[in-house]
Amino acid sequence: MSARRWLAGGDWGAALLTHAVVEGGHLRLAPQGSGLARHGVAIVRAGRPAPAQVDSDTADRWRRVVVRLAEPLPPQAWLRMWMRVEPAAGVPPAPDAAHDLADDAPPDTAMGVWRAAAPDALDARVLCRDEGELWVAVELGGAGTTTPAVADLLVETGDDGPVTALPIAYRETGVHPATDGAILVDDGGGVLGRYVGLLGAHLEHTSSLIEELPSLLSPSVAPDRDDAAWLERLATWVALDPGRLPGSDADRRESVTTVVARHGRRGTRAGLEDQVRRETGLDVEVVEPLLDVTVWRLDGTTRTSVLGATTGLVAADPGPPVLDSTALVDGAALITAEDAGLPVHGHVAHRICVHVADGTSEQVAAVDAVVQRERPAHVWARTCATPQRTSLPTVVEVDRLPDHPAAGLRNDTAHRPDADGPGLRLGTARIHPENRTPTDRPGAGSAQTGDPR
Repeated sequence: MSARRWLAGGDWGAALLTHAVVEGGHLRLAPQGSGLARHGVAIVRAGRPAPAQVDSDTADRWRRVVVRLAEPLPPQAWLRMWMRVEPAAGVPPAPDAAHDLADDAPPDTAMGVWRAAAPDALDARVLCRDEGELWVAVELGGAGTTTPAVADLLVETGDDGPVTALPIAYRETGVHPATDGAILVDDGGGVLGRYVGLLGAHLEHTSSLIEELPSLLSPSVAPDRDDAAWLERLATWVALDPGRLPGSDADRRESVTTVVARHGRRGTRAGLEDQVRRETGLDVEVVEPLLDVTVWRLDGTTRTSVLGATTGLVAADPGPPVLDSTALVDGAALITAEDAGLPVHGHVAHRICVHVADGTSEQVAAVDAVVQRERPAHVWARTCATPQRTSLPTVVEVDRLPDHPAAGLRNDTAHRPDADGPGLRLGTARIHPENRTPTDRPGAGSAQTGDPR
């Protein structure tokens, strides 16, 4: 097995920081003036692997360092790893690019000397001697406006690299001069070992991308940043316009997750109400006039119901006027004989009305834009504002009948503005029909007779 150790510990408490800070458990460049520092360093002690974790065929030293970023490197930001084996217990000084070894220096690195990895490399082999303890430095840089964000550092022993899987005959590099016929083999630090290790690193990177595919294809955890717009890419794959995604992170992910189910009810009453609520935040009511009409005309009683006489289909709409083919229609046009007549309830079919309760003109316009885009092509839709009213059922009871009707409101007579004055008459009343004539009028000299009850 291989030994490994995370160095940051979640808070970078054991690190020696220079112009660097820890925010949310992530290592960043420290604020400076109105921007950020252009350069910072964090030095962390890795020590040695625990002896119980080291296999018999694995050397007692760290062989690999991996940087785990909290987010991809932003533009104009960079980082670099440095490694050093220190025999003493003190903290080594910060690396100096002018005096320490560069990444392309010979692989044999002396103790007490920093060795750099390639700039922006997130995975590097430790090419230092195995006497002493390993120290790792992370160098951060930027233009003063952006900063790298490092989540943690991982050191591991592993084996001697992919080259150890080759037979010894392929890894022989010569005979050790101090021993009698001992054969030297490439354990990963030679030309073959470094070349095979480079190839293995590329294959490992490809393998890690394949392993991360489930997280990239899941809307709940897919990256949603300007430099990694995976969530918007998933939205385009399911025919969802990224420009119509909500603003909050939770709503954006929920929209992409449920869009396939919402496509199944798009254009329906529930689909229209849901889409309007998502895009405008308003609760609307979609009314279909066709639901309030009937196709059959039925008799009220079963005894007198006769098919074709008292029961049948409702009459179809009359349709447009009938004109002769010689009529001058100017800009209009005559329909053909096949199109004559309209279907039953054709004047209310394929029509909806969207009610916006107490909606302003801006709200009605916003709702109508969504409705016109989401409605089926054959459906005519209208959006209007309606007042919010609450009504209670009311019962009116009569406990006394007047013996004479009020003057000007004669029973069984139509309202006459010249005699009764202005007003609105609703319905009629038949209180005392006996001894009444159509010419009887109050105040016209005729006697009013009837039951005085």
